[in-house]
Amino acid sequence: MDKEDTEFSKKLFVLILLLALSLGYLYLTKSSSYQRYERVDFQSSGSTLYANLYYPSKDLTFQDNRPLVIFCHGIGSKMDFDLRIPIELTRRGFYVAALDYQGHGESGGSINDINLVTDVPALAEACSKLLDKLETMPFYSSVNISQIGLIGHSLGGMVVLMNQALDPRFNVTVAWAPLVNFDPNQLGIISPEYTEYIPVNLINESNTNNLLIIMHVDDEALSYEDQALKAQNLTNCEVISLSGFILGSPHQIFSDTALIDSINWFELKFFKSELINGPIHILYLFNYVSILFTLGLLFTIILLTISHAAQSFNIRADTKVDVSELETKEASKFKKIRQGTKIAIYTIVFIINWEVFELIFGIAGIFLASLNISLIYAFIAYRIYSKKLIREHRKFNFVGLLKSQIQPNKLIFGICCSAYFIGVYVLFSFSYPFAFMWPSNVLDIMLAVIIFPIYFSLEILYRKVIYPQLYFMNSERKKSYVIIGIATYVQINLITLTSSWAFFPSVMFAYLIFLIVIIQNTLIYEKTTCFTTVIFSSFTIIQLMFATVISNAFGIGAVLHLFVNL
Repeated sequence: MDKEDTEFSKKLFVLILLLALSLGYLYLTKSSSYQRYERVDFQSSGSTLYANLYYPSKDLTFQDNRPLVIFCHGIGSKMDFDLRIPIELTRRGFYVAALDYQGHGESGGSINDINLVTDVPALAEACSKLLDKLETMPFYSSVNISQIGLIGHSLGGMVVLMNQALDPRFNVTVAWAPLVNFDPNQLGIISPEYTEYIPVNLINESNTNNLLIIMHVDDEALSYEDQALKAQNLTNCEVISLSGFILGSPHQIFSDTALIDSINWFELKFFKSELINGPIHILYLFNYVSILFTLGLLFTIILLTISHAAQSFNIRADTKVDVSELETKEASKFKKIRQGTKIAIYTIVFIINWEVFELIFGIAGIFLASLNISLIYAFIAYRIYSKKLIREHRKFNFVGLLKSQIQPNKLIFGICCSAYFIGVYVLFSFSYPFAFMWPSNVLDIMLAVIIFPIYFSLEILYRKVIYPQLYFMNSERKKSYVIIGIATYVQINLITLTSSWAFFPSVMFAYLIFLIVIIQNTLIYEKTTCFTTVIFSSFTIIQLMFATVISNAFGIGAVLHLFVNL
């Protein structure tokens, strides 16, 4: 091995060692909660829905059969983003089923769907349909059917309130910051059948049993008085009011107190005692830290391996820069300042272009601004190519142009990098149920093409505008660091401009993957300096991530503006 191989091997060994330790700790903490999990699919109101069923590790010494709790996440989230309930309740010996109701995660349908057979809103039956499915599975023989509960957050809180009111099999319900009192038209629902099923028109003392509502008095998304207190007036349920600082935001309820109160409520109603099942120790934060650290190590190993693998494909970077311009070691301070200023101006102009279009057209302006940049680049590239043809007395040849832009070994290298990235991501997500992003149908994958101009315009900025301005640097790796820094800054601006979607965990996770893809492409470009390679290499990743976002957006529909109007 040469020096580069030796250095790579040392780094890889250290990272793999850290990864082994991190995975070991992650699975140790997991095994203290649940033995395994199982993906469950079932039909509800004409759509296929998905859930994760967690099998608890702990035995209950004081009874033979176990409780079962169905968890419904908040709006725009997924069954495997919020692990608090699966982790903490399985540690108490409960079966937990985390549900992706209509319009979320891989589940199909829309939250506005109506069951055409029963005329009941799909959301009001989602938990019941899941329970129907669970009753047919072998594990159900060890479930105590008098100890079946529901817990939901925000929109998921509304889902559990409707389901518990319509299905007597659910004995105990906990709702975190639930959506109770609202105008159905804000959900884009025209059907009159829905009005009578929203919680404010449905729940009462006769159809509500053992209900607990937990909500922050300063909830920034929903009114405490209009939601929690309204539910209490209707049902005479118990309400626990939170106050003061909460990690993230008051509406998200990342609170140990809320978890402990929820566990106590379930165990008091199920077991008639808050003490019989032993003391409560909340550990979900350790799991999240361990998950994020493990994912960070995985992505670092991916990027390191990709960076080193180029030599296996016999790849060499194209060097077309005039050597007289390099002056790498003798580059003057003035030249560095001048080039840095140019880069700053180009980046700011790019972001301003986004901001102007966003101001005029809303979020759609981000797409239009990016399309504008892409078209300008295509026009300039066409003009340069046309002048070259005239200068060389040649005619336009599309096949020849395509061949000149696609170099097989570099293209194969880029595709292998993309497949490697997706493979590691899917393998981790299936082995440990966290953040598995996958579109619910093929149509959404096709529709995700609308995000391509944004991705393409960013690649134009980094590869065609900024990279040539870094000619004075004597190291390709240093150029990569500069581009990665700029990409991070631009990504933060993109998140800021689309802040109305910030409550979508799937959107934020897709943005994170977007940034990691840009970093991956920067390393690929460092080895190939081939623009078409970085475009093709990550196209599949971008499509899959944003197809999932589109699946959620269509499934949620008009709910996007719900939090603004309440």
